[in-house]
Amino acid sequence: MGFSMRLLTPEHLGAEFNVDSSEEIDDFQSLVMHACGLLGRTDCRFLVSGFGQDEWPVTVDYDLSAVMEQLPAMVAELRADKPAVLDFYAQGIQRMLEIAPQNDRFEIRCRSGTAWNPHPECELMERSAFWDMLTKLAAQFAVALQHAAPALGTRTPFPDWSTGKL
Repeated sequence: MGFSMRLLTPEHLGAEFNVDSSEEIDDFQSLVMHACGLLGRTDCRFLVSGFGQDEWPVTVDYDLSAVMEQLPAMVAELRADKPAVLDFYAQGIQRMLEIAPQNDRFEIRCRSGTAWNPHPECELMERSAFWDMLTKLAAQFAVALQHAAPALGTRTPFPDWSTGKL
């Protein structure tokens, strides 16, 4: 199975789920961390696979937050046809993806910071499939947030993400 990231949106919110729009949060990183903390309290699931492992041990509240925080910068680098990095830096997973443009594909190299070893270490992905995966992930994130915390889901850039604009 090739590299893949996706989000399963929450189906149920517990009766104790207390939505806090946190309007005082004004920086993107804090906003994403807060959003992922809220989503982590739902049945939302972040699924990542690839490099010889069908299901990476990732969480919504920490690992998804790390990915979404890095998404805008990574997209900007790749759109400029420059290499980019996606760092799964959480203790226990510690994997870094180095993404390099190559004609109509991206070469994705996985570096492990733990005893786990990627097999294969490098995967190729068609550019269109890679962009589709990122666009869907952002849209799934925005939709999950709109479902779980509607007021927070209206904050920039989430409405754009929900329509497939990165």
